[in-house]
Amino acid sequence: MSIRHMVVFNLKSEEEGGIGVEAFFAKAEAALWSIPHASNVSRYRQTNAMCPYEYGFSFDFASQDDYDAYNRHPDHVSFVEEWWKTQVSSFMEVDFSG
Repeated sequence: MSIRHMVVFNLKSEEEGGIGVEAFFAKAEAALWSIPHASNVSRYRQTNAMCPYEYGFSFDFASQDDYDAYNRHPDHVSFVEEWWKTQVSSFMEVDFSG
């Protein structure tokens, strides 16, 4: 069973202590894109005015074990603690199997 993990989110403004969109994506790409087990890693900017989230990531995993290993990887854990929790103001995660 494959899994597509998607997360949509908003970033804190610079007035709220945010580092800015491009700096955040640079940190994310440096930390997350090379972690084993994920494929088709992508970043997005929202184009639908009806959606309350501005940005998104998607990751594909071949199995639940791969997804779990990715989530436990030290680079992922570090990114979540250091950047995600400090820079993201709101988010929603969805996982689809296929």
